[in-house]
Amino acid sequence: MHAAELSSRVIKNWQWYAVLLLLVLSPINSKIAGASWLALSLLGAWSFKRGSAQELTTEFFVAKGWVVACLAALAIRAVTQFYWSDSWGERHAEFRLLFGALGLLGLVHYTRFTSVQLTWLGYALVMASWVGFGWMVALGAEGAPTNQIPWGASMSLLVCVVLALTLSASSQRLSVRLFYASGVVVGVAAVLLSQARGSYGIVFWVAGASLWHYARSGIKWQAMASNVLGGVVAITLLVQIFPSLISVPAQRIQLAVKEFSVMDSSNAASMDTSVGVRLYLWTRAVGEVPDHLLMGVGREVRMASIRRWGAEASSAAAESLGHLHNNYVEELFDQGLFGLVSFLSFLAGLLYMVVRLRKEQPMAALGMAGILFMHSTSSLTNVNFAHNYYPTMLSIAVAVCLLLFMKSSVSDDVTLRN
Repeated sequence: MHAAELSSRVIKNWQWYAVLLLLVLSPINSKIAGASWLALSLLGAWSFKRGSAQELTTEFFVAKGWVVACLAALAIRAVTQFYWSDSWGERHAEFRLLFGALGLLGLVHYTRFTSVQLTWLGYALVMASWVGFGWMVALGAEGAPTNQIPWGASMSLLVCVVLALTLSASSQRLSVRLFYASGVVVGVAAVLLSQARGSYGIVFWVAGASLWHYARSGIKWQAMASNVLGGVVAITLLVQIFPSLISVPAQRIQLAVKEFSVMDSSNAASMDTSVGVRLYLWTRAVGEVPDHLLMGVGREVRMASIRRWGAEASSAAAESLGHLHNNYVEELFDQGLFGLVSFLSFLAGLLYMVVRLRKEQPMAALGMAGILFMHSTSSLTNVNFAHNYYPTMLSIAVAVCLLLFMKSSVSDDVTLRN
């Protein structure tokens, strides 16, 4: 292929760096995050129109599988959504994920990237972690651009991708490796400061995935000891500068343990705690699921049921809620098996991506596995899909994880029209 023809199929630098700037700033504003998602989707759509298909690659089949999963989730959800005449106003998640998946398919199959552009994608992810951390330090959890729980869950998704990037950079310069690693550290710190306990599992994922990587690669004790020592020193310094990194999560965990220990169905006060009201609502919802197993009860009945349960338990906290704070239970109660299968379609799509990538792109598979782990676990204690910010960031995280580890399609000396 001639250089001129090749160049016409490369994402132009000004387009790409505009997207990356939006990505960097996405932790501080939900509209900026939406603009980043929209820009990626539109670039993908534009690629469908102007480009010609490349050879079939692993990335193509992975992106295609994700499109199928998102399409299935929307189609299955639509059955009960129309059955109950529920408004689509709250159901942005399925549409955002499907449009983002289609855009990703266009980007991996109909266009090309230079190695510099993909390198800067990694830099942008690290800088986004720093921006999120700085936002939490400056404004605290109350300053999150959306509800702090889905915000913390969204940041954990980016951390999973940055961790995979960090572990894949063993052959790069020390300064680059340290820069990548700093993104993991401050990203985890941002999640801890968000007070989103449901996303604190990111600590276990980072530790477990790192150990798995070193064991798989063959443990080099000297290098490992050096990395561990450097990490301990960096974390110690960070904690000394920002003591809230220890105090905030410690207080949140202690509070959860205390609330759980005093949980008593005969004591209305214990129902008004964060843990107590969740356990109470889950118990009541699961108890009524068998009566409406196939189609659920619909949005309006769900909200009325929550108010009724709250009144029966004299729980002001329960009466004030509109969701069950568990995506699995809410989908099953709200839309029955149709709703649950729709939600599980996204998990199946992520699992397919992990399995398909693990041989040819193991680091991309690791990043996707992290996204799968955090998405599935953080959904246990909150309905993250009720907030538009979270599915937006989930769509972005999946896209950048796949793009980041693609082999460069062209050399960097191809002329770009900037």
